Amino acid sequence: MKNKRSSEPFFNDKVIKSILAIVFGRLVINISRRFPYPFVSAIADSFSVPADNIQNVIALTNGAGLLSPVLGIISEHYGRKVVMVGMLWMMAIMSLLGAVFADYGVFVVVMFAFGIGKTIYDPTFQAYLGDLVPFGRRARVMGISELSWALSLVVAAPVAGFLLDNSNLQSVFVFLSVSLALGAAALWIFVESDERPDHSHERIRIINPLTAIRTVSAHPPAVFALLYSMCLTLSHEIFYINYGLWMEDSFGLVLTALGAVTIAIAVAEVIGEFIVITVADRLGPRITSMTGMLIAAICFFIIPYLSFSLPLAMFAIFIMFIAIETSIVSALPLFTEILPKSRAVMMSANMGAHSLGRVVGAALGAWVYAASNGNFTLVGIIAGGLGIVAFIIMWRLLPHQDNR
Repeated sequence: MKNKRSSEPFFNDKVIKSILAIVFGRLVINISRRFPYPFVSAIADSFSVPADNIQNVIALTNGAGLLSPVLGIISEHYGRKVVMVGMLWMMAIMSLLGAVFADYGVFVVVMFAFGIGKTIYDPTFQAYLGDLVPFGRRARVMGISELSWALSLVVAAPVAGFLLDNSNLQSVFVFLSVSLALGAAALWIFVESDERPDHSHERIRIINPLTAIRTVSAHPPAVFALLYSMCLTLSHEIFYINYGLWMEDSFGLVLTALGAVTIAIAVAEVIGEFIVITVADRLGPRITSMTGMLIAAICFFIIPYLSFSLPLAMFAIFIMFIAIETSIVSALPLFTEILPKSRAVMMSANMGAHSLGRVVGAALGAWVYAASNGNFTLVGIIAGGLGIVAFIIMWRLLPHQDNR
């Protein structure tokens, strides 16, 4: 796929169909990732296990992202389209397995397979779009693709809730299996092939994970990009894991406040993605991302001091989530240009950095809150400080890109 200049006609029917098919495939994958969250209790009851068993399965699924630097690079060898289609078919088959066998052990295996599928699919589709879309239009397309994350919860919650209420968990897996198979078919039919014979030798060489690690570590902008993602995710996770406890202590409105914040988070995700779609290509992904990070860092600092007003606290949290989503999504097109000859390697490493940041941030955030006897101001200072570090990395250490 030749990366045309943005001054030339680009969004023809074939390209649009390719992008829409990729986004549909990712929407279904995200539904498989998000459907358990609202129904932990119901799923636990279906297997007669404690609720924390299901929470641990969700954590295991999320932890699959740590394998991204190893697994996410396989498209450099086999090709983007083949890997995307293969992951959707693998998940469809595993989901069918979950539908046939109503067993907790099978459920664990199926959910972990879902995590592996997303771990491989996400950097592959990001690399594909990096290959296909000119840099000057890439933020818009990346923003559209990220809408599938917010929309997946809109689909997952009512559909899974209806099926669990009127049938059982196996019917949810049937729905997922059919949807994933449709996604695989859509990609196979509509996505343009990315087979490039001139790159075959390069793919064989780069498939070695140790070679991939050396490729990233030998390129300073790539290392700084991963540090940015790590600091961003650390700051957000340290704050995110503790804000519910703070709201409970400050306002005593646990269900009302947290329920409203959950709705606000979903809306904020959509708004952040639309900001990237409409603004990032004009301002540049780098400026958009570091601006979002700076706003988020300021929110981390000030929110702990808003315990006197629930509306102000809710508003600040809402702005913080918009800023975080904007900073994450607008960084993606920038990162696809850091190692243009090894895009899947770079995006896999980036996904791994985010996953590691979530794991370490959750553990560190819990430890800080417990060790400080619930000092949420300290939590805000640490999160804000890490956010400022991320801002400085993006501002001073990552290269400018010309929106051609």
